[in-house]
Amino acid sequence: MRRILIAVMAAAVVACTPATQEPDVRPLAEGETRVDGVVSQVADDGYPRFTVAVQPESGEPVGLYLNAESGADLGGQEPSSFAGQSVVAYYTSADDFLIVDVINASGAAVFGENIPPSSEDLTVTGALSGAEATTSSDLPDVITVTDAAGAAHTFEIYIMPELVAVNGQQVTARYRPNERREITLLRVVGAD
Repeated sequence: MRRILIAVMAAAVVACTPATQEPDVRPLAEGETRVDGVVSQVADDGYPRFTVAVQPESGEPVGLYLNAESGADLGGQEPSSFAGQSVVAYYTSADDFLIVDVINASGAAVFGENIPPSSEDLTVTGALSGAEATTSSDLPDVITVTDAAGAAHTFEIYIMPELVAVNGQQVTARYRPNERREITLLRVVGAD
């Protein structure tokens, strides 16, 4: 009877013990952060770019960026296969300024419509470079706006013909700060 009671108590302790996090797949590299949770969304933003939302057990979902051709360790899985799965994700964070609007020297919006300003908007006025030709790949190109003091402000953007038309000219770029959290490792919990 005592053995049965001990076995029942041991089973109860195991059942009431909270699950621990999946052990590290590898140690975090410098600058990496880890999040454990369920992938609530995998959005195809045009291969090889994906947006992945990881919902931790408590707290807000964490939006992550995945470039499937960047060397991120996906354990041999396709990005879409992570949807609905419990995962461990490692990612790095960096500032990634998003261009909201580009205004030419005469004050007209380069893309045809003036987007209403936001209190988050920042601006830089200067010579535009890097927009010699339209984007021809799946990934954005990098443009630069160099201000009067010589400071270069770079942005990733898909270059359209309208932007090529003002390359080398004076423009004002309106942009917003954005934190880019890029996946370096994504694995299903319990997978080898």
